[in-house]
Amino acid sequence: MVRKGPPKSHKINTVKKWYRERNCCSNNGYVLIFVLWSLTILSAVALSFSKDTKISILLSTVHAERVGDSYAMRGAVLYALNRMSGGGDTLSGALPQNQIGSKVVGEGDVVTGAEPPKDDEKKQPGVTERTAGYSETKESDGTEEVVLWVPNREPYSVKVGNVDCDVYLYDENGKLNLNGVNSDNREVFVTFLGKKGIDVLDADTIVDSMLDWVDPDDLTHINGAEDKYYESLPEPYKTKDASFSSIEELMLVRDVTPEIFESIRDEITVYGDNQIAINVNFTSKEIISSIPGLSDGIADDLISYIGESGPIKEVDDLRDLFWSLGIIGDSFEKIRPYLTVDQSSFVTIRAIATSSNQRTNNQGSSNDYGYRIIAGKRDVGFEIVAVFPE
Repeated sequence: MVRKGPPKSHKINTVKKWYRERNCCSNNGYVLIFVLWSLTILSAVALSFSKDTKISILLSTVHAERVGDSYAMRGAVLYALNRMSGGGDTLSGALPQNQIGSKVVGEGDVVTGAEPPKDDEKKQPGVTERTAGYSETKESDGTEEVVLWVPNREPYSVKVGNVDCDVYLYDENGKLNLNGVNSDNREVFVTFLGKKGIDVLDADTIVDSMLDWVDPDDLTHINGAEDKYYESLPEPYKTKDASFSSIEELMLVRDVTPEIFESIRDEITVYGDNQIAINVNFTSKEIISSIPGLSDGIADDLISYIGESGPIKEVDDLRDLFWSLGIIGDSFEKIRPYLTVDQSSFVTIRAIATSSNQRTNNQGSSNDYGYRIIAGKRDVGFEIVAVFPE
């Protein structure tokens, strides 16, 4: 008996079923790949949003800190202005520290801070405060003296809110006055520019052009520039034919580039007496050694002496110091007109947030992160004459 196999229809159904199962498995593979790619794309988008959000949060934090530091530094500057004018030691959240710069307040010094001194620690009449090595006082009510802040080489320490600030007071007489440069003393400024790395010919051109900028005539100095030069520029203008009103005006003078200006801006001024008479107590090595007859070595010795012994207060003391440095007689008389121990009526007050991350991030820039003003002495206190937020 012959055994029959499965009917033909059964074979066909079996084959169709196998193909259906195979296609189903194949389709499942495509779906898996599609899902994986979708997850990858969504993950990338999510990471992108996360990164953007992180950057936005960081920028917001930096901006908030910068704004807070800016107000703190402004408060520190105004507090210093108040102390210079004979005000008290409190000003809406600004409290001076018991440590001024790197010098701890010692015996006989007055501690100004958040808490008043005890009865046995109160300052007696006639006792003066030495803050950072140089201060003066004035009497108040005939019983005690009010400590005045004055320019010195070391910073005052002020805390505004949670921000620690160093406050620097610069005497404008320690700088070179642009309006004091003339044909007789021009070499001082030429030498100073040379010490800043400026070529001699460029320095000569700048100084001659400065003289042409302020003089009323149309005669050109040897390397100078009058209206004809400035009118030939792409954006023409004329010489001022008057004194400099601000140090920034110097950038209008021929050959003064932004780089040159930034290199000298902290050592030039337009405030005070229109002459080159440098206060040796507050000047720089480059300025001192630019005076004819004074070398870099003498400048170093002078600055070291002032740093160790304190400011020179009398011209006779200055004469004795230069005598010890080998500059006597006619040699001293030649440099005497360029030197003074008198303070200017104008002071630059500059505050820097020492506890700020912004200052750390800006240390590589040409300007320190800070806030500064220039104040002029009046009959009563000081008056702000210029503001330079940085």
